[in-house]
Amino acid sequence: MARRLELKEVNQIGIVVRDTDKVIQSWERLFGIGPWTIQELGGSDEKGRSGKARLAFASLGSVTLELIQPIEGRIFHSEFLDSHGEGLHHLGFYVDDVDAEAANLVEQGCSVLSSLPGVYAYMDTGGPGGVIFEVIRRPPQGA
Repeated sequence: MARRLELKEVNQIGIVVRDTDKVIQSWERLFGIGPWTIQELGGSDEKGRSGKARLAFASLGSVTLELIQPIEGRIFHSEFLDSHGEGLHHLGFYVDDVDAEAANLVEQGCSVLSSLPGVYAYMDTGGPGGVIFEVIRRPPQGA
């Protein structure tokens, strides 16, 4: 039986950008945000489309800022950038069991936009608000 997912705090704010380097330089200069960890990840989304993104992460208190720059292929981040431009893409929330929470949300009418089983799932809530919710595997204590 489906149950409401009780969210207590935002753990991540995902922002789609055209150029991570420019955003990082600006935010470091204006706000002192950093240091940043940068990585490139590739893979396929739920529709089998391959792509690659450049990700940049920085902590801001207890929240992780994630900059997402699509760099290869047509992934849903690219489509978001084309449709909406740069800006807020998703709110991320730590959960103990990503797959169970994603299945619970699907049972309630959400759809999975992209996922890596056991690690994360981007969820389209299908309702008002227009923000994607991401359920993310809770990091180990002390990590």
